[in-house]
Amino acid sequence: MKIATVDSGCSILDEHFKPTNILTTVALVTDQPYEQPIQLQTQSGDYPLTDPNVLVYELQLCQQLLAAGQDADCVHLDLTLGGLNVLDITDEYLFQMQLSQTGRSVLHAIMPALRNIALQIGETHHIPVLAMGKRSIPVRLAELHATAYGIQHAFEIARASKGPISVGLPAKTLASFETDGAVRISSAEPMEDALIAEAPVENGVSVAQFLNPVTRGFQVLQIGN
Repeated sequence: MKIATVDSGCSILDEHFKPTNILTTVALVTDQPYEQPIQLQTQSGDYPLTDPNVLVYELQLCQQLLAAGQDADCVHLDLTLGGLNVLDITDEYLFQMQLSQTGRSVLHAIMPALRNIALQIGETHHIPVLAMGKRSIPVRLAELHATAYGIQHAFEIARASKGPISVGLPAKTLASFETDGAVRISSAEPMEDALIAEAPVENGVSVAQFLNPVTRGFQVLQIGN
């Protein structure tokens, strides 16, 4: 079964090591054993974490990838609602869920847009958009690739910046830098050793790596002088 998915990853951190934005989004299609993408499409977003339309942007990018000609049997969206078809998520269902008032308000606001895109994907490609969230291995694979390309984008930002920037990686992901000028992102989750993402990065930019001192399980990269 071919699965299309999309996720965002990587953020510039403020002086308190708190994430401020989303650097990159990656949509991809993967097939068994779901360890590498068949095809992927990247988008440098650089939009704030407070933007309520992040999921809408992500599903739009996934729709663009499918429109480019790569087929799939379903879409996994990074929305954790038990794998429910997005077209079946009603306002009544959201009201019954144990969500914070803010989370419920955000989902209520963006669901019309998500349903509209899911309907277009269904009509054009005859596949469902499923709210799988972080339980999905393809979503995790997309997150790792978004992190790799997010670091690539961060290198470009650091090159143009007057001082170093700190970049936060998603939970339980590790970055290593290869001699051929690439960053490799691996998962520190059990049974995910085979999930690897790589992206080329500029040479000649200094990188310091350490654990986020205020949030366990997160790595920080300090990029630049």
